[in-house]
Amino acid sequence: MVRKDWESLYNSRLKSVTEAISTIKSSQKIFLAPFCNEPQTLVEELVQQKDRLENIYLYNAVIGSPCLYADPVCHTHFKIRTFLAAAPLKSAFINNVCDYLPVNLSDIPRWIEQEKVDAALIQVSPPNNQGYCNLGISVDTVQTLIKNAKNVIAQVNNELPSTSGDTLVHVSEIDHFVVSDRPLLTLASGLPSELEMMVGRNVAKLIPDYATIQMGLGKIADSVLLALKTKKGLGVHSGSITDTVAELMELGVITNEKKEINRYKTVCTTLTGTDELYKYADQNQAIELYPTTYTHNAVVISQISNFHSINSALEVDLTGQINAEQVGAYPVAGVGGQMDFIHAASLSKGGKSIIALPSTAKKGTESRIKLNVPFVTSVKSAVDYVVTEYGVASLFGKSLRERAEALISIAHPHFREDLSAGLKTSLKV
Repeated sequence: MVRKDWESLYNSRLKSVTEAISTIKSSQKIFLAPFCNEPQTLVEELVQQKDRLENIYLYNAVIGSPCLYADPVCHTHFKIRTFLAAAPLKSAFINNVCDYLPVNLSDIPRWIEQEKVDAALIQVSPPNNQGYCNLGISVDTVQTLIKNAKNVIAQVNNELPSTSGDTLVHVSEIDHFVVSDRPLLTLASGLPSELEMMVGRNVAKLIPDYATIQMGLGKIADSVLLALKTKKGLGVHSGSITDTVAELMELGVITNEKKEINRYKTVCTTLTGTDELYKYADQNQAIELYPTTYTHNAVVISQISNFHSINSALEVDLTGQINAEQVGAYPVAGVGGQMDFIHAASLSKGGKSIIALPSTAKKGTESRIKLNVPFVTSVKSAVDYVVTEYGVASLFGKSLRERAEALISIAHPHFREDLSAGLKTSLKV
């Protein structure tokens, strides 16, 4: 399409935010661009127009969002369906207007294709000279949304970085544009404690030079990354990357030089960090973003040797079942990409799946290693190692009794006796 044609099309689809959100009607399914790329100007206007809307289903995956639509004043208008829960959704859960969809991130595009999504609210950069907008900090499921949603509304934000990979969307694929330049959502995990650094150092012992890693989010993930500073030639193929990943790239620790695919490229589906990370990724050809159908695809990742999946958890039972979703009555996270990457590690030559967590919760008053867990995110047969500040439990190929004994050995000493007694009476292995 020649410039005058796409510019004419783009200009004809420019709307005020009020006009664009007015195209949304009651009883529709609305999918919000996930993670830190949730378009806040569009969300704010949707909340502003709530009184004319009823029975709206809002689908999201929350990381870094303030979740304005979860405020109690919205509860009679919006029914939230989340693929990845977070604290701001708690009041909506309590009032029964929020529910959780346990779908692996790799499968959300498939879910979108089979559902009838009425509208997608996304965020893009202004178009380039060829009429292509950039998805900036997150690709995730948005390419699938654009192809399948009946009504695609894009917030055009000049603050978005220009990133590489599968990040381009032509103006002809979007129904309405709303120009709104504003700061992006950010998420900083903070400095890990010394205890968390002990967990990180124990994980680092399992990671050889030139391995490719996948990391989750949070202080445990950062503790592992910081403990990898002495490694050589690491690769990254992950769901998200953080400021700490960028730091290791700058230090020459992450080079991606041995990856069989996307060599010399750090691959992810979303950037989750501060403005410094977003600036680092802008025009940076060493970072590529792709949809979850690529980043979380076990068949794709199986082409990479020595792929190490490193994720955290809320708790682990003595058989090795992993709960990374829920403690108490309401979800606090989701299945996310954990099982996607654990499965991929099992298909990678030399691959390992690692779960890392502190041994206790609630200021040391509760063990995270338990007799059993009420919710299972990842099954016992899939996890190779569980790591705490007290060491590494190797689980692959071990019997139930051997697994339990290994896990007790890395539990906090205050809880080992009770776990051993429970092993004899409850598990009967």
